[in-house]
Amino acid sequence: MARSGEPARQALIEHAERLFAERGIEGVSLRDVSAAAGQRNHSAAQYHFGDRRGLVIAVYEARMRLVDERRRVRLVELDTDGRSADLGALVEAVVAPLVEIVAEADGWYGRFLARTRWDTMAWDVVAHLPEAHSILEAEHRIVALLHDLPDGVRRSRVDQLLTLVVGTIAGWEWSHHRGVPRLSQQDLTADLVSTAVALLGAPVPTSPLRGVHA
Repeated sequence: MARSGEPARQALIEHAERLFAERGIEGVSLRDVSAAAGQRNHSAAQYHFGDRRGLVIAVYEARMRLVDERRRVRLVELDTDGRSADLGALVEAVVAPLVEIVAEADGWYGRFLARTRWDTMAWDVVAHLPEAHSILEAEHRIVALLHDLPDGVRRSRVDQLLTLVVGTIAGWEWSHHRGVPRLSQQDLTADLVSTAVALLGAPVPTSPLRGVHA
């Protein structure tokens, strides 16, 4: 049965999250999402979101709004407690809220984020949304703490951090759907923070490869 209004919109977002996670951003049409959500009107997704870009934004915002709120609270607490220069605490502020929301949602959001990470249109869109403010602020703070590293290396380390966090959480989410053993939420967060801090603080090679830009 066709649905209208907010229930239909939410159903479209939920099914889009799954389809984007399964097939990739470019592999899903608005018509696919409308059909998956049980809409007899195959233009329903277009009506609510306009185009694929608008739908990606809606899926990202649906959960990242909560992640952003919790991350902002953590960043403020770090400042209040005089721990703004604590690299481990900053990394935990990046990791923990996302793990929490992915665990609470028990859906496809981690894998959706992994897809957006490697899709040019999606990444450019979500990086400029208000819900991305806290992660951008955390990145800026982390880069500032890596002042002993060359500028290019610092940027690379933060990029590696995001790849590690998103990829690991997506894999953890997928393990649950596959029914295979996985770390507890608490252990995942602790291990991911520990690994990320080690990555950020790893020594720079004394003789790095040069001239390879593939």
